[in-house]
Amino acid sequence: MTGSVAKKGKRYYIVIELERDEVTGKRNQKWLSGYSRKRDAENALPGVLADYQRGTFVEPTKKTVGDQMSEWLEDKKTSVKYNTWLSYRWLVNTHINPNIGSIQLSKLKPKHLHDLYNKVLINKISVSSIRKAHVLILDSLNRAVLWGYVTQNVATVVDLPQGKKTKFKVWNEEELKIFLEAAKEDQYYEAFELAASTGMRQSEILAVTRDCVDLKIRMLSVRQAYTLDAAGGHDFNDTKTESSERSIALFENTVSILEKLFSRQVQLKHSQCYKDHGLVIQTSVGTPLGPRNLMRHYYRILNKIIKDRPDFPRIRFQDLRHTHASLLLKSGIHPKIVQERLGHSSIKVTLDIYSHVLPNLQEAALKNIGSSILGEKSANNKAITSFPKKSFRAIKVRRMLEVPSLK
Repeated sequence: MTGSVAKKGKRYYIVIELERDEVTGKRNQKWLSGYSRKRDAENALPGVLADYQRGTFVEPTKKTVGDQMSEWLEDKKTSVKYNTWLSYRWLVNTHINPNIGSIQLSKLKPKHLHDLYNKVLINKISVSSIRKAHVLILDSLNRAVLWGYVTQNVATVVDLPQGKKTKFKVWNEEELKIFLEAAKEDQYYEAFELAASTGMRQSEILAVTRDCVDLKIRMLSVRQAYTLDAAGGHDFNDTKTESSERSIALFENTVSILEKLFSRQVQLKHSQCYKDHGLVIQTSVGTPLGPRNLMRHYYRILNKIIKDRPDFPRIRFQDLRHTHASLLLKSGIHPKIVQERLGHSSIKVTLDIYSHVLPNLQEAALKNIGSSILGEKSANNKAITSFPKKSFRAIKVRRMLEVPSLK
C-alpha cells in the first residue's frame, strides 16, 4: 500500500493507493480530508498509511461535538430516569453545546475541554456540575470511539477543576423542635415529621404507601418515588438507586403520629369525595400530593417562624434529611446505620458528606476507650475493652430502635 500528497484547489489531500478493482482493473484511490499546507499532509501521511495497514484507521468525520452530544442525549432518554435526563439536557444544551458544539469531533483537543471547564464553566456553575458535565462528555466520546467516529477519547486526559464541597445548613435539636411544634397544625405535618425522623427524600415521602408501613414492628419500607414524568406531571417511579430501596426503623413518637393519621384516613374513606390512593401522605381528597404544594406549606411555616425569630436559620426542605443524619451521628449512632437509613450506596458516601461531624465521633470514641490506647480506666471515664457477644446485626437493629428522639 502506497500513498502520496496531491493538491486540489487550495487544499492538499492524502491519496492512498488501494488494491485495483478485481473486475475492471481500475485504480482504487482513497482521498482523505484537506490540509491547508502541503507540509501538514506530508507529515500526516506515514501515520495514515500505518493505521491503514493495521486496520485501525478512522476516516475523519464532519460530525461536530454538538451533533454527537445531541445524538447521545436522545439515546439516553430511554435509559435513565426522566429527572436525570432533564439534568443531562440542561448541561448539554446550556453549557456544553453552546461553547464547544461547533468543533468538529475529529478536531476536538484536550485543551478545548480544559478551557471549557477551567475558564468558562468555572464562573457559571458549581464544580460538582462541571464534573457531571465531564462525565457526560466522557461517555459521549466513548460512544463516538465505539461507533468509529474518532480513534481516541480526548476527555480521559483532562484535569478537572478543584473546588470546595457544596455546603448545607442543618438545624440543631432545639431548632428542629421549634419547627416541628410550629408545623403541628399544618395539614401535612406528618410529611415534615417523616423528613426529620427518617431522613427520607421528598420524592420518597410522597410515594410511600400505608401497606409499606408496619407500625407493630415500627418499620417503614421505601420502595418507590414520586417524580417528574415525560408529560410534565408527576408519577410513581423506581427509587433513585437500587440502594435507595430500604427499610427504616421508626421512632416511637413517629409511630404514634402515624397511628393517628391512619385512623383519620380510615374515617375519610367513607366520604364520597375522598378518592383514597393508599398513600401515607396525600391531599384532603386522597390524591397524591405534588411537591410544589408541599413546598408551599413548608415555607409558609418557616416564614412564620422567622417573622417572630429573625435569627432562625432558613434551610431547604432537603436539609431536613441532612439534619436527620447530622443529629444521629452527633448522638453516637454508627455511620453504617446512618448510611442504611439514608439509602446511600456506600458508607464512603455518608462519611464524605458528613465529614464535619467526625471530630465529635472521635472524641466520643476516645472517651469510651479510656484514658489511653491500652483501655485503662480513669476516674471520670469507664473504658470499654470488649464487645458483647451478640451478632453485629442484632446490635445494629437494637441501636436503630433505641435512637433517642429527635425532638
